[in-house]
Formats: sequence, C-alpha cells, structure tokens
Amino acid sequence: MKNKFNKIALSFAAATIFSCTAPPLERVPQDTNSNSTFWTSENDARLALNGCYGYLAYAYNNPYNDGSADNAYCQYPWESDATTISEGNITAASLNPANYSGKYQSIRGLNSYLDNVGKISMNENLKKRFIAEAKVLRAMVYFDLIRSYGAVPLLTSEYVNPQETAVAPTSEAEIVTFIVNELATAEADLPLSYSGGVNNEKGRITKGAAWALKARVELDYNKFADAAASAKKVQELGVYHLFRGGDVSKTKDDFSSFVDFASTAEQQKFYKGFANYDQLFWAVNDDNSEVIITSQSINNSSYEWGNGLNTLFVPVDLGGWSSITPTVELVNSYWDKTGHSYTAPSSSVRASNYNGGSPNAAYFSEFKNRDTRLYASIMFPTSPWENASPGYRYDWGGSASMTGYNFRKMADPAYLSIEWDGAQDFPILRYAEVLLIYAEAKNEVSGPDSSVYEAINDIRDRSGMPAVDQAAYGTKEKMRELIRNERRIELAGEGQRYFDIRRWGIADQVMKTIYDITGNIAQERGWQTKFVKLPYPQAAVDKNPNLSSEQSAKGY
Repeated sequence: MKNKFNKIALSFAAATIFSCTAPPLERVPQDTNSNSTFWTSENDARLALNGCYGYLAYAYNNPYNDGSADNAYCQYPWESDATTISEGNITAASLNPANYSGKYQSIRGLNSYLDNVGKISMNENLKKRFIAEAKVLRAMVYFDLIRSYGAVPLLTSEYVNPQETAVAPTSEAEIVTFIVNELATAEADLPLSYSGGVNNEKGRITKGAAWALKARVELDYNKFADAAASAKKVQELGVYHLFRGGDVSKTKDDFSSFVDFASTAEQQKFYKGFANYDQLFWAVNDDNSEVIITSQSINNSSYEWGNGLNTLFVPVDLGGWSSITPTVELVNSYWDKTGHSYTAPSSSVRASNYNGGSPNAAYFSEFKNRDTRLYASIMFPTSPWENASPGYRYDWGGSASMTGYNFRKMADPAYLSIEWDGAQDFPILRYAEVLLIYAEAKNEVSGPDSSVYEAINDIRDRSGMPAVDQAAYGTKEKMRELIRNERRIELAGEGQRYFDIRRWGIADQVMKTIYDITGNIAQERGWQTKFVKLPYPQAAVDKNPNLSSEQSAKGY
C-alpha cells in the first residue's frame, strides 16, 4: 500500500497559521503557534516539515501551463489563468494574485522552519536531513516564482509583519545562484531513497530530487555544461530507470486499424511500448523507479486530496469536463512510427476529410502509423479506450472539446466514475525529463555524441519507438530540433511547454490563433515580447511599491 505522504503533510499545514508548522500536542493559544512552546521535540520537527510538503499538493494545476502555451486549450477561464494568458490578455489586474502570494505563504513557512528547527534537541543527522529537505522545497518555490515573474523579493528569514516583505526584488540571476547553491549543499545530507515509515515516508525529497531539480534550473537558464553534469549525476546514482512495467494483458484496445505491423515482433513491441507509457501514469504504478518528485493523491476525498485530471482531461461522455484539450498543433507534432516528422494535412483538407462528423478514409490517414505515445496520450475521433468503457470510441460530438481532441494521458481509467477523485499521483519531475535535460544540454555544449543518442533512444525504446536516425539528425542544429520535439511529446500535459517556448525564444512563432479540426477558430491568441515574464499582480505592487520600477521595466 503506497504512502500518501504529500496529502498527510498538507493536512498538518491546513491546521496551522504557518504553512510549515504543525499544532503542538499541548494546549496553546488557538490563533497562533508559539515558537516558545512548539519547537521542542523531534516530533515537532517532523510534523512541521510534513506541513511544508503541502506545496507539492497543487501540482495538478501544472497541466494548465500547457493551455497557456501551444499544447492545449483551456476553455473555462474561471479554472485558471491559462485562458487569459493564451489570449494575450495579460495585465497586472487580469491574473489571479494567489499564484504569486501563495508561493510567498509557502516561503514564509519554510523560512520559519529553517530558522527554528535548530532549537530542537534531536538526532543531528536527522535534523540535517530535515533541513536539507526544506531547503530543496524552498528552492523549488523560488524557481517557480522566477521562471514566471523574473526578479522577485528574496526572503530567507522568518517574518511576521507583512511590511517586512516590502523589499526591492532581487535580480533573477542572483536568485538562480541562490537556488543552485542551496540545492548543491542540500544534496549531501539527503538519502538516495526512503524505506517507508515515520520520518522515512516515500515521497520525501531525495538526493536525486535535488540533483534533478538543479539540472532543470540550470537548463532553464542556459547553463548547459552544468545542466548536463547535474543530469549525468542523477543517471549515475543508479536508482532511477524509465518505467517498463506495462502489462500488455491490461491493454484491451485494438489499434490494428491504425498501425500496420510488418511482423509479430513489431506488433509486440508496439503494444509493450504502449502499455509502458499508458500505465506509467496509473495509480497502481505510482511507486516506480521513474518517479523523482511527485504530488501524491488519494481517492474517496473529492475536491480535497483526489487528483482532478480525470475530470479536467476526459470528455463529457466519460464524466469529464474537457477543461484542458490538446491542440491540433500538438497532435501534428507526434512522429510517424519510424521516428521522423509527420507531415500534417492543411486545415482545409482536414476539415474536408472530417466531413461534418462522418470522416472519410483520408481523414484517418492522419492517425495511421504514428508515434506510440500519440495513441496513449490523445483521444481522436473513433480512437478506442476499452478500459474506460467497453466498446468506447471517441466521438467529438459527445466530448465538449473545443478542438476535436481530448487527453487520455494521465487519466487513470480506474477512477473515471467519480468527479475529481483520481488516486494517481501527478509527476512533477521524472527520470524521462532528466534524460531530456541531459540530451539537450550536452547537445548544446558539444553537439550530438553517443550519450545524447543513448538518452533519447532510451526514452523512445520504452515507448516502442525506433532509435534516432543518426544520418538525418547528425548535426547540433538537427538534433536540437529533434530533442525539442521529443520533449514536447514526452512531457505533453505535464506543464513544461509554457516555459520551454519562452526559454527557446519561439513563443512568438507558436502562440498563434488555434483552430478545431473543422477549421473553425477555437481561440484567438495574441503574443507580445513582454509576455516572456508575467506582471506582478496589482495587489502585490500595491503592498510593495518597490515592485513598481521592475514592473515598468517588464513593459506592464
């Protein structure tokens, strides 16, 4: 039985005024936690740190980032800022201020923890490990802030009076240095894994998590040599591997009308690869060797601890809302089954072939012999999903999707029956991303070598796809194109595309008006250079006038 550590942790956080402080056993004033009475025992240290892990609990919002980019469309503006951001209607007043202030609430709790845990008489090695966990979590929060907003106030000590936070923002570069240093020092006091039980619950921050997060930060800020080295360190730890435990007997879908198999071996490879990628995101496989940082979920607790992706992703006829739906451009990006780029039909040809809901044979050629991950990730007209409902075939007319597609990836079919009640964990950072980080960073440093090809081939092989054609992708430039598209496919729906198109400088090329499969506009989109970073919420500027000059420098 897997330990739902993140959710237990958040329950402590919710019970206190500080997001990283758990209530003491003794009776104390009910409107606050007293530092003089709380920080007294190892149990206090454990409960307070558990509360800090509450920050991971809301990672299911990450898929909305794909809707803020070109991977998806989020049709309900009340659910997130994705609709507003993708439209290009970005102002200090138009975005939810909680996305900024909530992170500082977490930082406040983490600072409180780090300032006070040293007071406790307890096992010193355990204390050092707890401190390291908290430092990694704080580094994660600051990284999430700067990659969205740029320069922000860097607060590293406990504060009570809100006026203490009204300081000038620290430059983005300085905070990157702070984050990298925190992660580098923390990893030495972290274990490779946890055995389970009190103080060792699975889901805690590990040595690999610190190195992997460091690699992600370094890649985002073009520190390619450092990113490659950090990603390589994760590989060398020997504890992470791509999930290859997919059970083909649990795959009930017949894709023989979509894929031409040249041999029995090719057919077996396809279905094994499909099962690996499809089942990677099922709750039954949550505790696997690909997981590095995860947001844990449990069921039977709708709208509290259950994962909402079953509701946000799946079509109405399966009980979902079609809140976040794939774009035509994402579907076009999946390789053909040989691992080469797919040439999509024009919008007008696609609309003609779709034939008003009675697709002709030419329409289905779009979905013939494509990347295995397309079938495991995307529902398209007539695609099967037997595990969701016997005989089920996707029908756009019954889906409420605005694009013509729905996500299948990360929607565990075992939990479709109850709204917002999935038990599957959400992957914040997994080993496949580490391999992609290594490949991209190493390629930027020295071009494609055998280690770059090996990293991408490992990802492809897990999904039943062929190795990279080195003759076609033998230069740094060609390999860069492949890696970027491989990253888009492998991490689709996981929230990284928003940041990728900004750091690559391609947002102006891809943030275009999107259309559905009939050629009608699904959403008009706009892009301005200043959208690379979001404005501080107006409420934050009102409370801290020091943000005003930085806001103006951003162009808002």
